[in-house]
Amino acid sequence: MSWDVILFPKAHEEYQQIIIYLRGFYPSTPLKFYKEYQHTVSMLAWNPYGFSAYPDNPTYRRAIIGKYSLFFTVHKDRHEVHIHRIIRSSWDIPKALHPSEDDEAIL
Repeated sequence: MSWDVILFPKAHEEYQQIIIYLRGFYPSTPLKFYKEYQHTVSMLAWNPYGFSAYPDNPTYRRAIIGKYSLFFTVHKDRHEVHIHRIIRSSWDIPKALHPSEDDEAIL
């Protein structure tokens, strides 16, 4: 049984910004990121527990997509995976993971 993967607004916005940024490089760069992202989402839907908890904030689990980190939570009771953030791995991750009041899901 697969898990429902839900993308939250902040993560959706970050995904779009990443694609726009990557368009400034080789034409194939955004497509490569898109394919890696889709593969990661498929893996989350199959087995979100295959990714380890983020040590600095164990509330989240982390998947790596190239130079980016995808942070998500697993909700076993609802059989859902919530993607909260997709941020550059070189950023101040603990600061970026501070929760926001408007962090609601995109359906």
